Amino acid sequence: MIKRIEIHFDEDPDSEALCLDFDFSITNTMYIDDISEDVMKESWVQLENNKCSQCTLKKANHPLCPVAKNLAKYARELFHRHSTDTVSIQLWEGSGRHLSLQNIPLQDVTGELVRMAVFQSECPIGRRVKKALEFVPPFPTDQETTRAFALFFAMQQLQESGKQTDDVTQEQIIYLDSLHELFENLSRRVRAITRGDAGVNGVMIYHSLMMLVSLSLPENLEKIMKEYTHW
Repeated sequence: MIKRIEIHFDEDPDSEALCLDFDFSITNTMYIDDISEDVMKESWVQLENNKCSQCTLKKANHPLCPVAKNLAKYARELFHRHSTDTVSIQLWEGSGRHLSLQNIPLQDVTGELVRMAVFQSECPIGRRVKKALEFVPPFPTDQETTRAFALFFAMQQLQESGKQTDDVTQEQIIYLDSLHELFENLSRRVRAITRGDAGVNGVMIYHSLMMLVSLSLPENLEKIMKEYTHW
């Protein structure tokens, strides 16, 4: 789990690194409690602005979208830049592991921040599969992410039905559709505050990845269930 990221902008070597710290509850839910009042008033973070149809939150208790709220802290520093800008990062995980990545596209970094905001915030849609992505490494490959989803759904089916099946359930199809809607709505929110394309492309990376998860899920479920029979 990522605890800190330092982002160094290769095209602007004289600028200070952007340091992002992340706090998590005992249930590994990311929270941010130092959002400025000005940001909290912005329309793009309001819950009712492009609210997802499957969202169960109520405005009275949650006036802000949890995903937008988590992105808002650093959106202004990143989302005006271009997706092809390259950065070098220093990253620390909760386990103490330190990673150093050089000359990677900024859209990969914003994509990782989007992943954390969606699946590790209080978002009632994203947090349903939080367990699936807790053990995925930072900046995972498409294969690592699609397998994590398939493994999560396979274990879910086994726990609920008590029997082996490699068919995608209707409930899982509905859930994946809700994720597609989430990323579509998030892209509309982000477009409202960006001048560059780094933020939008970061969202679209995960939107495309969720499409890949949907398309590959039947095959991946079948593979996992075959592996399960040999455990």
